[in-house]
Amino acid sequence: MQGFKGKVAVVTGGANGIGRSLGKRFAEEGMKVVLADIEEEALAKTVDEFTRQGFEVAGVRTDVADPAAIEALANQTVERFGGVHILCNNAGVAGDLDFLSKRGERIWEHSMKDWKWTFDINFWGVVHGIRTFTPIMLSQGQEGHIVNTASMAGLLSGPTADIYGATKHAVVRITEALYHQLKLDHSPVSASVLCPGIIKTRIYSSGRNRPGALFEGDHPSGTDLRQQAAEADTYWAKDGLSPDEVAGQVLQSIRDDQLYILTRDVPLERISERTENIVNGRNPRVTQPRPIRP
Repeated sequence: MQGFKGKVAVVTGGANGIGRSLGKRFAEEGMKVVLADIEEEALAKTVDEFTRQGFEVAGVRTDVADPAAIEALANQTVERFGGVHILCNNAGVAGDLDFLSKRGERIWEHSMKDWKWTFDINFWGVVHGIRTFTPIMLSQGQEGHIVNTASMAGLLSGPTADIYGATKHAVVRITEALYHQLKLDHSPVSASVLCPGIIKTRIYSSGRNRPGALFEGDHPSGTDLRQQAAEADTYWAKDGLSPDEVAGQVLQSIRDDQLYILTRDVPLERISERTENIVNGRNPRVTQPRPIRP
């Protein structure tokens, strides 16, 4: 996809972090942008900021776990701007990595609430986006691109990030299938999977948006969740790449029709080692979890 000016982009998880930066970068290219997010206040603030910068932008509160909400998002986008040319299925939660979730459990110890919440957003949110928007984009007969946000956790293995990593491996795989199918159909629409490393976002405190029904029983009574969220944001904001850098890389990857988008901090040697283990029928080295912060 080469032409961006006047086209329409939809970004889920668009109020903060990578989604916000993607929306801004698309708008700077002259695109009309629809930002979708479950956090209504943050969404309104971002839309207001972008509007004051002269961007043509709309905000739609959206729960990506709800297929009806994704359909409503698509309908509102088409009604307002006439079509969709770029879709970023970007909304995501940290799940078992979350500071507001239990830490250190074995995979058999996680509650079903942890599994459901993380898969509802990270996996089903992407599926709902693909199922709803792809037919619309194909019907337009124009260049288009779908970017699904996974993670470096979708390319690695090990003892940590079991639920989160499972969702991200799934996103990588369905995006690969989507890419191949679109190419086999000679479609002007293509696809990419974004696998970032550690980025300065608020994903590690994403439990602030966890529905109450999926929260009960996972936390000690009296826990100050808001305070924990603030502490998590402060902790993870110390390091990591800028979301703006990621957005610039995504834009170039759309131009280049690049399937795999890996940020520069992703440990390629660990991906290579995993692949070599599979190809050679070799068991992985079992080591203690590597801290991703000192």
